[in-house]
Amino acid sequence: MSRVSPPPERKELDTEEAKSLVLDELPKISSNAAVAFSGGEHLLRPDAYELLAHSAGLGMWSFINTNGRMLIETGAVREAMRATDGRVIFVLSLNSVDDDLNRESREDDSSVAMRAAEVCRKEGAYYFFIVMVSKENLSTLGKTVQFLKDSGVPMLRSPFVPRGAASQFRELMFGREDMCQTIHPALTSNPLSYISFTPFFASPEAMAEVWQQFDVKIDGLGCQAGRAFAAVGAEGDVVPCVQLLDSGCVRGNVRDKPLSEIVLTDEVFVALRSRAELKGNCGRCRYRDTCGGCRALAYYHHGDIMASDPTCFFEPEDRDTHSELEETQTAQLAEFLLYLKFNQPWNSLF
Repeated sequence: MSRVSPPPERKELDTEEAKSLVLDELPKISSNAAVAFSGGEHLLRPDAYELLAHSAGLGMWSFINTNGRMLIETGAVREAMRATDGRVIFVLSLNSVDDDLNRESREDDSSVAMRAAEVCRKEGAYYFFIVMVSKENLSTLGKTVQFLKDSGVPMLRSPFVPRGAASQFRELMFGREDMCQTIHPALTSNPLSYISFTPFFASPEAMAEVWQQFDVKIDGLGCQAGRAFAAVGAEGDVVPCVQLLDSGCVRGNVRDKPLSEIVLTDEVFVALRSRAELKGNCGRCRYRDTCGGCRALAYYHHGDIMASDPTCFFEPEDRDTHSELEETQTAQLAEFLLYLKFNQPWNSLF
């Protein structure tokens, strides 16, 4: 996809700005902060390993979102592990196990992600997969999720949104029927897909009990926008979720106001953490605090970050309405949290 959005008005953050205005601010927001380097391809930056080392020096884990080619063609895995003293996790993009479909969206066949995963295994590096879900790969989503489930490696689903260069492809956005018939059944089949998974119907009461029992604490699962997630664009703009970069949801810029102040005091961030202002079905849902609906999809469909998730098929009458999927997802929640508790690096992060 070619870039169709106008060029940014400000220059990209330089190395010292990235350190002082972003990385140094994260421990002020959370005592257990982590940072995800994305792009583009972060590993192509001349200062990539310097920034990784700075993050590790602050005691933080780093995630590197990568198409995998740098991991195959260079010594990037070993270099990143050296820079971070092993506190790094590679996030490998795999949209479909079907090569043709994966190539449509990733410009690579699925073997690139598989070969990158093999490099990570050989070097003893942590990794997991991210699957961007769109109309384009629905036909193979079930097979892709089953493949990742069989591998025993966690996955993160990312919804396609028409931001930036993708603004001309709105037809690739999935809808409620796609979620009900294809996406939700596929993701529900794999408990290791449960981070940032919406809609999510585990019992709120059981979640609190399981957290206490396993001594694993996540501020809800479901949507993490403004809660566990905040995103900083290359030019310093701050939004509640990476899916909202290049949108009208910018809440400030780190050159104008400290990142910690934006995240901790901005009215939209505060509202997203409390979820009391969510509207429609999301606002009256039993799972409001543990799911919350996808805020990015709400924004791109309705122009309102607090609107109902337009892809959710659950129709609650009030906060006492239970989903028929609650029992299944509650049982799988325990399986997921056990994985986090007894597997590195997740037991260090949660």
